Amino acid sequence: MNNVMSQLVNVIRSLPLSRKISIAFTLALVIAGFALMFMWANQADYQVLFNNLSPEDGGAIVSKLRERNIPFKIEANGTVIMVPAEKVHELRLTLAGDGLPRGGNIGFEIFDHTDFRTTTFVQELNYRRALQGELARTINQFKEVNSSKVFIVIPKESLFVEESKPATAAIQLDLRSSLAPAKLAAIIHLVASAVEGLEPGQVTVVDTKGRIIFKGGDGDNPPALLSNAQLDYKGKVEGEIRKNVQSMLEGIVGIGKAIVRVNAEIDFSRATLNEEEYDPYATVVRSERNIEESAQSSEGTAETAQTLINKRRGVVPPATGAEKRNTKKDVATNYEINKITRTILKPAGTIKRLSVAAVIDGTYTVGTLQDGTTKRTYIPRSEEELRKFEDLVKRAMGYSEDREDQISLNSMSFSETVSADALTESTGSKFDIMKLVGNYRRTIVNLLLVILVFFLVIRPLLKGLKKMTKAAMSETMELPAGTGGYPRIPESPGTGQKETALELSKSNPEKAEQLIKGWVAEKE
Repeated sequence: MNNVMSQLVNVIRSLPLSRKISIAFTLALVIAGFALMFMWANQADYQVLFNNLSPEDGGAIVSKLRERNIPFKIEANGTVIMVPAEKVHELRLTLAGDGLPRGGNIGFEIFDHTDFRTTTFVQELNYRRALQGELARTINQFKEVNSSKVFIVIPKESLFVEESKPATAAIQLDLRSSLAPAKLAAIIHLVASAVEGLEPGQVTVVDTKGRIIFKGGDGDNPPALLSNAQLDYKGKVEGEIRKNVQSMLEGIVGIGKAIVRVNAEIDFSRATLNEEEYDPYATVVRSERNIEESAQSSEGTAETAQTLINKRRGVVPPATGAEKRNTKKDVATNYEINKITRTILKPAGTIKRLSVAAVIDGTYTVGTLQDGTTKRTYIPRSEEELRKFEDLVKRAMGYSEDREDQISLNSMSFSETVSADALTESTGSKFDIMKLVGNYRRTIVNLLLVILVFFLVIRPLLKGLKKMTKAAMSETMELPAGTGGYPRIPESPGTGQKETALELSKSNPEKAEQLIKGWVAEKE
């Protein structure tokens, strides 16, 4: 290998200066290009650690990163900090354990250093500030929210119920994108649940553009939230009925040959009905009183006023031994009338009426025309088939005559194009090669660079070295033929045959073997 390299060096030295410069310049460009490509392919992928940071939070996070010797980038005038992608989630958890970022709001860490000289008023004020800060930090975790402010008003407690006032809250949101109604409801209920005595209807939400996103109302369910819930519930009811009916029809006539649409009228009003029913024929004894008095007297001993008058006149009444008995009864019975009391709570979301429209495809016959072409002929469904299908649809949708439900079922010729739903399903089930390339792009780029380096640099260099080595050896190792056809060493001044033979044995053993055979032949 050392001889090959020395020969290569000798060949390069023998080249003209212009050729040497061009070869060196080409090699330098190739090496620099591939070095840049490797550096670009293997550079660290930085992702956002935190954005919309306040100067205080940014400085605290940067100091923590420097303590851990973690590379980072600062962009957007210090409001965005980026770190290598593989460390984003770990750093977020680590910094969250340190209470960073604080979001520019003071949280419950305000009570880390207590002062016994603090008055009750200041303690209550600090608690309200901490609660507002913690709620703002929580709301800032939504990806649609840049920043937020929460203002809570907790009235003083009163001894009189009539003078008590409910708690209220106001939320200001700086949005980077539109906020979905479900997430808006989540923010409102989050604040309402965190503050004692605060109802969702007492929360007002505005944005930094001066628009009222939500205005509180009375009751447990504010009007805006109830409206969103109504639309969501209505869509779920219609979608479930449509899915049941369409899957049944497609199982009979074929996939993509049935179209079903459902419209549901939902009654969202709530009512409480109190009923009292009296049954006059069903009575129960509530209480009963039975008093009996009896008195007995003898007429012979009892003197009336007439007897006394007769005695005064000298008339003596006859003596009789008859007795007199007096009996008195008092019976009172109180009956309880049978009464049934009902409290009926009518829930919101009952179905008032259902309207279902269904269209099914007919059948087709394929015929051959005189010119040899085929023609599909549409055959509509018969009335008997439509009645059977209509009966099945009624069963699947939960048809009710009391609600005056409506159903329309027709048979029509469908287009031959693939339905949008089937196309979506087939597209979604395909192998996502672009996602795979995005996940393994670094590995793929590195493999391509290695292949390019091998075919564009290493392989041509190996071929060139082989050619130059062969050429140099053919020029330096050609020896004139001697006795017996074997080569002989040309004599050069100052160098004997032994020294030349030793050098030849080192560089080319085969030539040295032939040379020794020539010497043996000459001596014989």
